[in-house]
Amino acid sequence: MNDWDRYWLKKDKKDGIVSILYDRIALFYRRYIIIQILNFFLDKNYSANSLLLHAGCGNGDVDAKAARKFIILSLDMSLIALKTNSSSDMLVQGDIFRMPVKEESLDGIYSLGLMEHFTENEIVEILKKFSQVVKKNGKIILFWPSECSLSVLFLKIVHFIINNIFRMDTKLHPDEITRIRSYWHTKSFCEKADLKITDYYFGPRDLFTYVVVTLKKRLA
Repeated sequence: MNDWDRYWLKKDKKDGIVSILYDRIALFYRRYIIIQILNFFLDKNYSANSLLLHAGCGNGDVDAKAARKFIILSLDMSLIALKTNSSSDMLVQGDIFRMPVKEESLDGIYSLGLMEHFTENEIVEILKKFSQVVKKNGKIILFWPSECSLSVLFLKIVHFIINNIFRMDTKLHPDEITRIRSYWHTKSFCEKADLKITDYYFGPRDLFTYVVVTLKKRLA
């Protein structure tokens, strides 16, 4: 069983109370804050009935409104997460390195809290794959936490308290090994994948949770 299946199952009884509290806070945050900025950027970049891939969709709890306007293909490696996804009619189990999607078939791709779980080399490979499956004028939107994100700083404090003071040995989510350090850090990945940044946002719309990066192919 992979880390994401464990994350969705929450089988570790030792940290059950902490996990339940974390999940409730995270659910409230996604439903009332993250969903707003997500739909803002989707509406800004895609026309109605666009075919979009939500990469790393999880249980799809932020997709309900978007699914009424766009055609969403929901992809996740965790079958457990997909079984609880009621927002999409098209669910696909698989990983983003081997997506079962035809080249240049999508109007766009978006992800929330996905890229930070991969190494820098893996991120470049993922972006290259994304570029292959979007249309020439398609857009890719990445919601990607920064090292300066308030949520990152908050969770560092929470992990320190529960693990170092209460000695609970708890991990609330899989490791985030590559958070954004700067615009230029992000640009370095994109250039290697032959993508260009068309929009870069980090601000109060989501209380400084994500850097929102919008990408397009570099056309000859």
